[in-house]
Amino acid sequence: MASVALTLLPQATTAQTVPQAESFVRQIYAQYHAKSRKDSGPDFLGRQATTVFSTELIRLIRLDAKNTPRGDVGKMDFDPICVCQDLDGLQLKELRIVKDDAGTATAFVTLYFGPPSDSSVVKLRLRLIWLPQGWRIDDIETKETPSLKKYLQ
Repeated sequence: MASVALTLLPQATTAQTVPQAESFVRQIYAQYHAKSRKDSGPDFLGRQATTVFSTELIRLIRLDAKNTPRGDVGKMDFDPICVCQDLDGLQLKELRIVKDDAGTATAFVTLYFGPPSDSSVVKLRLRLIWLPQGWRIDDIETKETPSLKKYLQ
């Protein structure tokens, strides 16, 4: 039994690397880029939430939706991963991952929207946390919203 645990330990440690965190973030934005004209994009706030967000961030997102009167828009009237309402022209231009400690990292993200000659730029930080399922976004920071978690509380 101890040998099984020791065998699994290096894999768990390896999965918490900067390349794994970078791969996780790139896969998220690739789903936005891969959307078709018939598709509104990934459903990260709905059925795919557990593949992207930490349990605590999902709880806050769903609490905001639950506490919003029917027909009204809650605090989060935008997609927090792109800080947008419209995905047209979304491109991941820069990504840098900094490992904070064994179980957390920060992704510094630069997104462009629209054609290169007329792009708007969005910069954000994704606070990543390592869970048994892999890397997940635990908080999102922008110039306008220093902490999505605090904003939703």
